Amino acid sequence: MRQWRRLRRRSQDRLAGFEVPKPFSIEALCAQVSASRGRELHLHPLQYTGAADLPCGLWVSTARADHIFHARGASALHQQNIILHEIGHMLCDHTLANDDNGLTALLGDLDPNMVRSVLMRARYSTPEEQEAEMVAALIRERAGWSVAPSRPDGALGVLHDVFGPSENG
Repeated sequence: MRQWRRLRRRSQDRLAGFEVPKPFSIEALCAQVSASRGRELHLHPLQYTGAADLPCGLWVSTARADHIFHARGASALHQQNIILHEIGHMLCDHTLANDDNGLTALLGDLDPNMVRSVLMRARYSTPEEQEAEMVAALIRERAGWSVAPSRPDGALGVLHDVFGPSENG
């Protein structure tokens, strides 16, 4: 339980001073993130095939702009959650070593040297993925969508305390 509270507190600290636009919309949030980072932010739909090894969301940071790719075949709510998760990575300044082979498979002939960082939403077991997901949940909470995920009750809560959040939740 302490780990969950620390994650939530750390994520709240990341959002300190960050105002969620009211009325809330993904477009208004993206404009605000773009202004706060001093660079353009573009959203791009990805044709999602449902393959387990491909991400449903991706943040690519180039020298001039940020690009968030999201699964086109997902529901509108799922697309919004994917975008919020990727914005969570941006607001937390997460980075991931580039994998030129994976980058080429996902982005075709885009020059990997042009890309500064790539984050793929594929696994939730890393601290960065958990933090990005919590930041996304806190943005949803501030927008009035829902509350942030809580610690499970009962035996699942004890397992959560011992092993941490599962990859599925």
